[in-house]
Amino acid sequence: MKIQQPSVLIPDPCKNPLAYYAIRCLKQANSEFNINMIVSSDQVSDENEWLYFYKHSAYIDNLVISENRINSIEYLDEVIRIIETQGTNIIFPASEEGFKFVSRYRDKLSKFCRIVALPSEDILDTAFDKWKLHLFLQKHNIPTPETVLLKDIEKISQFNYPVLLKPIDGSGGKNIQKFESLEKENFQVLCNYPNEVYIVQKYLPGYDIGCSVLCQDGQVLTYTIQQQLGLTKGFTPKIDKLKFVHDSAVIDIVTKTMNVLKWSGVANLDLRYNSQTGQINVIEINPRFWQSLMGSLSVGVNFPYVLYLLSNNITFEHIYYKEQYYAKFHRFIQDAFSGSLEYSLFDTNVKYFLSDPSGILHLLFYKLMKQNLIQDVKSIFSRQSQKLQNVK
Repeated sequence: MKIQQPSVLIPDPCKNPLAYYAIRCLKQANSEFNINMIVSSDQVSDENEWLYFYKHSAYIDNLVISENRINSIEYLDEVIRIIETQGTNIIFPASEEGFKFVSRYRDKLSKFCRIVALPSEDILDTAFDKWKLHLFLQKHNIPTPETVLLKDIEKISQFNYPVLLKPIDGSGGKNIQKFESLEKENFQVLCNYPNEVYIVQKYLPGYDIGCSVLCQDGQVLTYTIQQQLGLTKGFTPKIDKLKFVHDSAVIDIVTKTMNVLKWSGVANLDLRYNSQTGQINVIEINPRFWQSLMGSLSVGVNFPYVLYLLSNNITFEHIYYKEQYYAKFHRFIQDAFSGSLEYSLFDTNVKYFLSDPSGILHLLFYKLMKQNLIQDVKSIFSRQSQKLQNVK
């Protein structure tokens, strides 16, 4: 069902492309979407590439740069003013900070417009906190790696190695470290971390797999399962190449997990296949949109749009996605030269980039100017350093 002239407001810290991916998906479904975006002050700077891109994108109808932080009352008041002046139908977060903001102020915001489908505030908080999530999964007998709070480890030798050290509220694989064995220097590294904010988790041999879902009261309405085929650096997911697949074992464990959480809205689950036991474990839940969102769109599932429909109580049929690859253009070139190309150019992000030339060209120009500026600064410092050495 096509909705005439829907208007959304996206509150966002503007430090990653998640909001832009959501916007592209909405516009793909209905070009008449009126897209309003409010960016928080803590991310406003000349160094913010995504802010520069958003200023020139053809897909954003109204960009507001707020002087307030995204979690402040002043920011909330500004959001409400935009809702009233722009006739916003729904407030539509994309990133982690956006979802936390909407969840925190959901009661007040819902007096002015619709908000997207969300789980309860407690459940959302559980998903964002790795330690709380571990306890919840353990309580409901959902497979998950052995995990303890760092501050609760009395003897580091009690753990079977290798282990992972993780911040409880991190995302994107940042600040995760792997320790292969119990050694004096490893023990010292672990002890140097703030105990109350880190977990130690048993490392599982095997491979990662992801599942993205849209749910209503714990029922999975639509989903995609994706394998990451890119090379990883550390524990940051590499999504330059994905393969979307169907896997009954994965969706079974995901369905059970979202059911006990009574989840509503979107989520992206990180899972790991344990090669020793053959069991699939739930590692993390990201209660926001995700980096592979355009890949889901490419195989036929427009998560932002169906979230919009769900949040407006508009029914839609179950969406069956295609099993195929999705890759970024640079990976397509790499696979073409290596002779391992198993997909076409149409299965890449090129088609999305080409439809927003203004934003892309301005971003490329910005990066080029920034790179030249850096080189100029380095050259100045080098010349000054040489002069000082000659004086000496």
